[in-house]
Amino acid sequence: MPEWVFPISPIAASRPRISRHGAYFAGPYKQFRKDMINLVPEILGDMEPLEGPLKVDVELYVTRPKKTKLIAPKADIDNYLKAILDSMNKYLWVDDTQIAEIYAIKQWTLKDETGYFTIGVDKL
Repeated sequence: MPEWVFPISPIAASRPRISRHGAYFAGPYKQFRKDMINLVPEILGDMEPLEGPLKVDVELYVTRPKKTKLIAPKADIDNYLKAILDSMNKYLWVDDTQIAEIYAIKQWTLKDETGYFTIGVDKL
C-alpha cells in the first residue's frame, strides 16, 4: 500500500457558515483547506487520480496542546476524515465516494512535535 505523509496538523471539518453573501468556512478549517490546496499536489506530484473502489488508511497525529486531560483529540474522527478526504479529490482519487473501506486512528503527537497525518490507499 503506497503511503504519503502530510506535514500539517489535521483539523476537523467545520460546518459552513451562512451569510447573505452565501456559504463560507471560518477559522482554522478555512486555513487548513487553503494550505492543503498547495500541499497535496506538492506531495503527490504528477500522480493520476485513482479510479474504482478503494481502501484507505489514515493516521491522524494532532498537535498536543500544552495542557490537556484528554487522552485523544476531542473532535469527532469523521470530521477530521472529511477535511482530509475532500482535500484529496481530483488528486489522489477522482472523488472520495470511491472509498469503500476505511481505517482511521486519531491521537496526540508526542510533546513538542508538530501535527501531521499519513494516508495509504489500495485498490479493491
